[in-house]
Formats: sequence, structure tokens, C-alpha cells
Amino acid sequence: MPTLAFEELRALALKAVAACGCPPDEAEMIADSLVRSNLAGHDSHGLIRIEQYVQMVQSGAIVPGAPTTVVRETPCAALLDGGWNFGQVVGRRALELAIRKAREYGTGTVSVRNSNHLGRLGEYTLLAAEAGMICIGTVNNHGRGNLVAPFGGSDGRLATNPISFACPGPERPIVVDITTSVVAEGKVRLKRNAGQPAPEGWLIDNQGRPTTDPNDLYATPRGAILPFGGDVGHKGFALGVMVDILSGALSGAGCSQSATGRLGNAMFFMVLDIEKFLPKEEFLEHVAVFEEYVRASPPAPGFQEILMPGEPEFRTEERRRREGVVIDDETWRQFVDCARGLGVEIEAPARQ
Repeated sequence: MPTLAFEELRALALKAVAACGCPPDEAEMIADSLVRSNLAGHDSHGLIRIEQYVQMVQSGAIVPGAPTTVVRETPCAALLDGGWNFGQVVGRRALELAIRKAREYGTGTVSVRNSNHLGRLGEYTLLAAEAGMICIGTVNNHGRGNLVAPFGGSDGRLATNPISFACPGPERPIVVDITTSVVAEGKVRLKRNAGQPAPEGWLIDNQGRPTTDPNDLYATPRGAILPFGGDVGHKGFALGVMVDILSGALSGAGCSQSATGRLGNAMFFMVLDIEKFLPKEEFLEHVAVFEEYVRASPPAPGFQEILMPGEPEFRTEERRRREGVVIDDETWRQFVDCARGLGVEIEAPARQ
């Protein structure tokens, strides 16, 4: 399996994305977002997505360079139309607008429709945290929900409907970034590409029976991913329902209702400026005391330490910056074939 340094991987991703006809600044945003997902250990939202994006550009589902327009706006809120541009571009614009509103008024909430796949949701809430803000973000599949079974159901009726929270921390931000399903669809795709079984508890087949075959999710009729929580999956299901409503109903994009239609991400970002509530130093002191108290819990058998939300990703990024990013053979093959179809030649990486 090829191993690539961050800058090498980013340069390759940029070549492929730019060949799709993206304006240079937008291509930089998209490539950077994809490769940073690989860095953080979320390969399901990294290089593996380029083949999908290229197909969507070629079919007209993604419109590179489309402007983001304001549909409705107040001092603290806005509804945006992304024009079906890449989600990474639209999401960044939405988040930056929410931050500007929060800086002025204490809170900024932005809802988005007509945008394509956002990528890793936690990337955006983390940007807000790095700007000294607290952020809540959600996305649905723009009304196309057929991947996740409702609790007690036997077929897909919701999208994976991620939710993310982030805030500044005493040393680095605290970031929660989870799907309300037991796993992201891209991680099932990675298992399929690697020829590996899915763990028990991830999937059901198209008869509603438990399965470990990732191909069952892509069969016709397709299987489904389960809501997170196992025996208490009603909790993940409940969160998924509210994510669908915040993302889809509030934006006018629509909640999960069909296995067909235009696939995209409707978004919801709420940003809070800490300084409008209390001095940031006081906030960070509260978080530091809390974090120290939590970390002081004696580790249970099989554990070495207590990690705060987001910490595994930060550690993975540090390691992959040193050691490089390993790409599985099938994902690499798909990327090379896709790039060549765009007229971009990809040289074999130095490390295999």
C-alpha cells in the first residue's frame, strides 16, 4: 500500500480537483479539506472521495465555481444557497459568515441548502474553536435519506446525519464529531475497498438481518447502517431525527424522504462568541479544571489513559505528519484511474 507525505498527498489531490474545472482558490480549499481528513485518520472523507466528486462534476451534480448567495438574512442569522458547489467551499463560506455575526452580536446561525458533500463536519466546528468560538454543526443528505435504519426498522430511512461540537480548550480544542449512525458510510466503503468484513453491529442486509458483508450496503435493494447505540440505538436514532430537522427543515432543503433525488448536504452552523458571555480566560479555566478532573479517573482494564474528545484525531495527525499517510491499494487504484481520466498523470509514490 502506498505511503505519502502530507504535502505529496495534497499536491496530488489538488491536481485532480483542479482538473475538474474548479477555480484555483476553491481547488485549494477542497484538496486541503480532503487530505486533512486523511491526516486526522478519517480516511472515509479523504482521497477516497475524489472519484465520487469527479463523477458528480461530470454529471452536473456539482457545479464548480458556483456562487453562494444569501436567501434571507438578519443580524444574527442567514439562509444561504450554495448553488450546488462543492460542500467544502460552501461550508467554509457559511462558517465564516456565522463567525462574523457571532463576533458582532454574540451568536451567529447560518443554514445552508443546495450544497454538495461537505466532507468531515468536525473540520468546520474546529475552525470556529480555533477562532475562539463555540460551534455546533449538523448536516443531512438534503432530503435523500436511505442509508440508516430507524431504531426498530429494517431498511434505510435516514442519512448518517453527523453532528459536531467544538470549543477552545486549555491546550487544544475539544471536538466532538460523530455520525448519529453507528458508522459513517465512507468507513463501510473503506472496508469494501480493502476486502475486509465490517464489524458486527454496523450493518443489516436488505432483509433486515445483521450482516458483516460491506457489499450488502450497496446491493439492490440495499442494506442499511444501524443507528449508534446498539441495544440503546433509540438514542442515536433520536439525535439523527433532530439533525435531519435542523439541517433539512430549517434550510428548506427537506428532511430524509427518498432514496432518489439530488444528493447533497444541507447544513446548520450555530456559533457562540465566548467573550460575549464571560472573559475567555475564565471560560478556559473552567474547562481546564473540568478536563483535569475527568482525566484523573483511574483507567479501566484495557485502557492506559483518558482521552478528551478530538484528542485521538490530533494524535493521529501528529503521527501521520511524521510517518506519512497509508492509502489502501483499491482506493489508490481508483484515484489513479480517475486522475488519468482527467488527463492527470500520477507517478508512483516513493514509499510502498
